[in-house]
Amino acid sequence: MTALEQFGVEIFTQETINQRIATDKPFRPDNPAFLFIKSGTIKLRQHLSDLELNANTFIVTDPQTVYELISISDNFQSRMVSYKREFISALSLKFNRLITYRYFRQQMNVGVPFSKDELDVVWKSVNFLKYILDSETEMTYKKEIVEHLFSVFCYQMAGIISKEDNSSMNQMSRQEEIVFIFLNDLANHHLSNRNVEFYAERQSITTRHFSSVVKSITGRSASQIIASIVINEAKVYLNSSKMPISEISAVLGFSDQYSFSHFFKKHMEISPNQYRAQFVK
Repeated sequence: MTALEQFGVEIFTQETINQRIATDKPFRPDNPAFLFIKSGTIKLRQHLSDLELNANTFIVTDPQTVYELISISDNFQSRMVSYKREFISALSLKFNRLITYRYFRQQMNVGVPFSKDELDVVWKSVNFLKYILDSETEMTYKKEIVEHLFSVFCYQMAGIISKEDNSSMNQMSRQEEIVFIFLNDLANHHLSNRNVEFYAERQSITTRHFSSVVKSITGRSASQIIASIVINEAKVYLNSSKMPISEISAVLGFSDQYSFSHFFKKHMEISPNQYRAQFVK
């Protein structure tokens, strides 16, 4: 049983991160996580942008997003704190809106910066939590210790994020709000609806205005964003499962395999089978 299954939280180092994530192979994390960079550089691709994360930065990864590792520098030093959402709820921690907002903001930028002093404090907290999780010494109250240490870590992060977003949390522009709602709607409906008009109608605005706002804020059209998310979903199924193309087509909401293959080849310039063949050992 993993620490995540047993305690609701698990800590990964740069070695285990590198072992779990293959370069140029899209993946979807099973659980939300904080990824901290202490030194070096990691380049990740997510559905709206490429992220280059350097020292003293972090990102919040989410199971709703497909990521792709582009490269990692030799001096890369990192920690990733993966946790179950239920664990956050059980601890009654009220900072999910902060995390959601920060997640939205980083779609448009690079990793979230924090000072070296802040990172040093968080780094020590994470390492101590990892020490307790990894310890084979019999601890009567190990579960309770883990919960309290994770609470400390969460409040540290909530404080850092709150400080940075203290004013901007309540000053999101109307255009940013439209994109924010679009991204949330897309996470919930991209398998059943790929029409730009659908997402505009959900916000009671014209398709023309909606498309203009999305392009202005993200630099990409709404249809490009929708397509990239569906394509990334397809990549995950193709490179990490043995599901027949017909089943993948159905899961992704296509009427038949031909429609899916046509859509995939239009955006990738190769067929689903050709893409999958790259990962067959």
